[in-house]
Amino acid sequence: MAALLGPEELIADLQEVLRQYHPRPHPVRQLLLRGQLSQEQLQWWARNQFHEFRNIHRFFGIRYQKCPVPELRRMLLENMVEEEGEDLFGGKYPSHCELWLRFANGLGIASDDMLNYEPLPGIRAALEMYVALVQQSHWAVAIGTGLVFEGGGPKRMKEEREAFERYYPWIPLSSLEFFRAHEYHDKGHGDMVTQVIKQHCMDEGLQNAMRDAVRQRADIMWLQNDSIYHAFVRPLLPVQMIEAIEG
Repeated sequence: MAALLGPEELIADLQEVLRQYHPRPHPVRQLLLRGQLSQEQLQWWARNQFHEFRNIHRFFGIRYQKCPVPELRRMLLENMVEEEGEDLFGGKYPSHCELWLRFANGLGIASDDMLNYEPLPGIRAALEMYVALVQQSHWAVAIGTGLVFEGGGPKRMKEEREAFERYYPWIPLSSLEFFRAHEYHDKGHGDMVTQVIKQHCMDEGLQNAMRDAVRQRADIMWLQNDSIYHAFVRPLLPVQMIEAIEG
């Protein structure tokens, strides 16, 4: 069992856990950022990623319901409002599902296609695994799993948007609002997640649970990408490229 860490040490330790656990980006992400996915492969990526985005209320709602701290519940509620559409209260963006549909439209996918698509089994399983992880975890650990997605969100979304703008010029710039919204909002969400970990995971049991939970969330996100990669990308790659990106 690891020794009890202070707040800043714990955040650094969790980030190091993630760096060591998956030291290289997933092959799908490597190819996306290099401009090496075809339009059809991007379409399959978008269809399958949509499954988590359209079901985000399932785990966000659990985080909110379990949280005993009123001030944090207000922050979580704000997060949920942004996901469901800040335009409900005069904000700029519609729901993030709607923004992803607009991105898919920019890739050449009709909205009906997206809404009726049955995602890959691994994609469906990944969502259920994450919902179960959040449901079964201590409330602070459940929120803290956001370190994996929201914590790195602004950087990841900026990298993806810039890759689309640079390597996929056929995608309309107006279709990339999903990424711009997350570049902006995920900074605040990531800060909130970090503060929860610092303030409410200050005993050894919770710190160990937090390490296990971020590993599990990282595995779930890896499974999502793996499902897409093995179904739609890897079979079409030359052996030399597979060796290079898989290490």
